[in-house]
Amino acid sequence: MVAMQGNGKLPAWLDIRDAMEPALWLRSREMGRPVLATDPEVDRLRRALRQAAERFIEEPRMIANRTAQTGDLLAEAGDREQAVDILTGMIDVADATRHKQIYGVLCQHYLNLRKSGMDRSAALARLVASYKAQNNL
Repeated sequence: MVAMQGNGKLPAWLDIRDAMEPALWLRSREMGRPVLATDPEVDRLRRALRQAAERFIEEPRMIANRTAQTGDLLAEAGDREQAVDILTGMIDVADATRHKQIYGVLCQHYLNLRKSGMDRSAALARLVASYKAQNNL
């Protein structure tokens, strides 16, 4: 079950006091309504958040918040992406380097590339090349 605010709405962001599971919150937010924990997309988000937590310094709650924010900003620009796709894209970029990354910084780089006119594939390819170069430093 999704923990709702007193007004019956999903919280806009997960804060440190929220007991809500980040994957369930992300999927519910994406759907615009509470979803069941058994939703297959929630499980995909769980797996992606676990993978992200291994590659980034932020904890899953903060990764979920930044993923939601990135999705909102993309949608405002007319480019909708599912949360799981944002997560897996950033995981692929992080896999290009040996070092843990800062998820928020990576999302900002991605947004900047998308705003410059690159599509999803080109932006992710540029980031992979850039982050792979860190291995030579």
